[in-house]
Amino acid sequence: MNNSIDFIAQSVIQNLESGVLVINDEGDILLVNPSALKHLKLKHHILQPGKNIFHIKELTPFVEIYKELLDKKESISRRKITLDIEEENILGLTSSLIKEGDKILGAVFLFTDLTQIKKLQHEAEVNKQLAQIGTLTASIVHEFRNPLGVILGMTEFLIQKTADKPELTKNLNLILKETEQLNLLVNQFLSFARPQEVYIQKQTTDFVIEKAINICSHIIEKHSAIIEVKKIPKNLQFIFADADKLSTAIANLIRNAIEVQMEQDKKWVRISVDSDGECIIIRIEDEGPGLPEKIKKHELFKPFVTKKKGGTGLGLSIVQRIVMGHRGWVNCHNRQPRGAIFEIGIPLEPAVGFPNEIPPKTG
Repeated sequence: MNNSIDFIAQSVIQNLESGVLVINDEGDILLVNPSALKHLKLKHHILQPGKNIFHIKELTPFVEIYKELLDKKESISRRKITLDIEEENILGLTSSLIKEGDKILGAVFLFTDLTQIKKLQHEAEVNKQLAQIGTLTASIVHEFRNPLGVILGMTEFLIQKTADKPELTKNLNLILKETEQLNLLVNQFLSFARPQEVYIQKQTTDFVIEKAINICSHIIEKHSAIIEVKKIPKNLQFIFADADKLSTAIANLIRNAIEVQMEQDKKWVRISVDSDGECIIIRIEDEGPGLPEKIKKHELFKPFVTKKKGGTGLGLSIVQRIVMGHRGWVNCHNRQPRGAIFEIGIPLEPAVGFPNEIPPKTG
C-alpha cells in the first residue's frame, strides 16, 4: 500500500506543470521534476539530484529565498523572482522549510513561469499608452505638418538662391536639418498613434525586403551605406504579411542601423532571413557601438526611449507595434565583435481566424 502511495506521489510530482525542487538542509538537490528544468531553462546535467544550489549561479535567487526561510522560519508564498537566464525570466514561487519537529531537514520550492503573463501585461500597457497618444495626436499633428512643409520648401529654395553666400547657406542648412528632424518626429508620431490594421497576404519575402530598402534609399545614398542582403533560403521565399506595414518596420531597423554608425567612415548593414521552425526570422545586423549596457531590452521599445543622438524614440516602438499586429515578436542582442542584431519573427502560417486576412475591397 505504501509503495502504491509513493508511486502515485512521484507520478503527480513528475507530471506537474509547476516546477518542483527539493533540497536538504545543506542545499543538496534531492528531487527535481521535468517542469523545473523547463521553467529554469537548465540542462539535466546542471540541475539534478546531488548538485548543490549554492554552486549553481543560475539559482542565486533560490539561495536567497532559502536563506530567508532559515532566517524567518516562515513559508514564502507567491513571491516573484527574476532569473537572468538567456533572457529575463520571471517566476512565481512558493517555498517552505521541511522540518521534523524542530529539526530542519531542507526546503521545497514550487514555482511556475510568469514570463508570458508579464509580456501580455506589458502589451496591455503599451496598448493603453497608444490609445492615450492617439487621442493627443489627432488634435495637434495636422497643425504641425502644413507649416513644416512650407518651412522645408522655402529653406531648400533659399539654399539654391544663396549658393554664393557660404555663411548664409551654412545657417540655412542648419535650419533645414533641424526642420527635417522635426518633420520626422511628427511623421513618426502620427504613424505610431494611427490605428495599425494589418491585412495579411502571401508575399514574396524578397519583395518585402526590397520595399524596405527602397523606403530607406535616401538615407542609404546620402551616407553611402553598404546594404548586404544574403540569399533567401528556398523554403523561406514566401511570407504571410502586410507588405506595406512590415516593410515599414524593416525600414525603421535599417535606418536605425545606419544612424548608429554615423561617426564611422564605413556604414554597413546586413539583412538575412532564417527560421526557428515556427517563424520566419528577418535579421538586421550593423557594426555600430552595440546596445547600451545599462538599459533593458524591453525598454528600448518603449515610446520616446532613445540613446541615439537626434533620435525620436518612436522608431523601435513602431516596429514593435507593427510586428505585434502580425502576432510576431521582436528581439535584439549585441553582435560580436561589435554592433547589434535586431530580429523580427513572423509566423510561418497565419493563425486560424486571424483578422483581416483578406485585404479590404476598394472602389
